[in-house]
Amino acid sequence: MHDIWKLKYGSHSIQIENKLTGKRLYVDGVLQDEEVGLHLSSRLFGKVKNEEGEFEDIKVSIGCSLLKTVCRVFIGERLVYSTDLQWDM
Repeated sequence: MHDIWKLKYGSHSIQIENKLTGKRLYVDGVLQDEEVGLHLSSRLFGKVKNEEGEFEDIKVSIGCSLLKTVCRVFIGERLVYSTDLQWDM
C-alpha cells in the first residue's frame, strides 16, 4: 500500500503520503505531522496561511479497508478534498 495525494490550497501545496511504514502531511514541502507504523485509520494535523495571512487548521483523515483507502482533507471546518469525490474534481 502506497498512496500519495497532492492538492493546492491558494498558493500552497499540500501532500499526504500513506505508506506501510507511516503517514505524513506536508505543506509546501515541510513535514507538519507524521504517524509511524501501520494503522487502519489515522488523523494528521497541520496549519496553512490563508490569503488574509491568518493560520487555518488542516485535518486529514485516512481510513483503510480491504478494498480501498479513503482520504479526506479539511481546512478549517470545510471539506476541501475527498477520494470519494475525486471524480468530480
